[in-house]
Amino acid sequence: MGDFSIGIDIGGTKIAAGIVNKTGEVFHRKVTPTPKETKMRVLELLKDIVSSYISIAEKERMHLIGIGIGSAGQINYKEGKILTGTDNIQDWNDVAISDYLSKYTDLPIFLDNDATTFAIAEHQLGSGKGMSDVVCLTLGTGIGGGIISGGNVIRGEWGGAAELGHITVNMDGPKCNCGSHGCVETYASGSGIANRMKERLHELDTTTNESAKTYFVENPDKLTSKEVFQWYHDGCPIADEVIDTAIKALSYGMITIIHTFNPSRIILGGGIVEDREWLIVKINDRLSNLGMHALVNPVDIQISKLGYDAGLIGAAYQSWIANK
Repeated sequence: MGDFSIGIDIGGTKIAAGIVNKTGEVFHRKVTPTPKETKMRVLELLKDIVSSYISIAEKERMHLIGIGIGSAGQINYKEGKILTGTDNIQDWNDVAISDYLSKYTDLPIFLDNDATTFAIAEHQLGSGKGMSDVVCLTLGTGIGGGIISGGNVIRGEWGGAAELGHITVNMDGPKCNCGSHGCVETYASGSGIANRMKERLHELDTTTNESAKTYFVENPDKLTSKEVFQWYHDGCPIADEVIDTAIKALSYGMITIIHTFNPSRIILGGGIVEDREWLIVKINDRLSNLGMHALVNPVDIQISKLGYDAGLIGAAYQSWIANK
């Protein structure tokens, strides 16, 4: 039947897992809510997931070659440890995942940032297949990045490279949770778009889209980028301003990426771009008037082919990359 790898994608709200083959097919896929209580509860769930898949593989005679895990946060790839993680998981810091799981299996364990595993999947099997130089951006609650240069993953000294959501596009801009100001993430992520909309609505006594103001007053903690995009399509001027600023910030961030890495393609994934092909058109319009044309003009911007399974597939694919 060939070789298989267990893939696990740890998110702030859910953990997706499955057994993956080298062509990217996912078997026995399951999604579990991410425990909020403690990091030990998350580790115990990971152990249960791994144990159940090892049992399934034995019964179905699937030859497992490894376990790949992707997680948000700053990951020490060499040590298989999360240094600092997501606020959505209680105390998701200094978590030695590989050491913990190695007590229960002899399979090699690979841990990496979830945006990097996304990039691995897209490079090997998705929109970047056959290309040696691609950059990936995951646009969700935050913005993550993954870089493939010369066919290799760029991780830096210990795995902290490619924090592309923290490219500064306005040094006098809003404070970012990374400690800097005016990062792309503060404008173009889901949380950034929602926060900018809240700021603008706070400033106004009235708005040409009264429903937006009313919704915000009645639901101050529930406003998300989803509502902002809806109001944008409804013709709300404030939402139009917020979305235009997000596109502008993202475009300037991408110019820095292009000037730095000279990629053939930039691949976008995540909830912000899902089913929004029109965003690619607007980004391309911006890029056509920015930067060094010899670098910028040849770059192709595409949306992920693998969608929400990209992180899971890329996590599993680390097993084959390690065995090259």
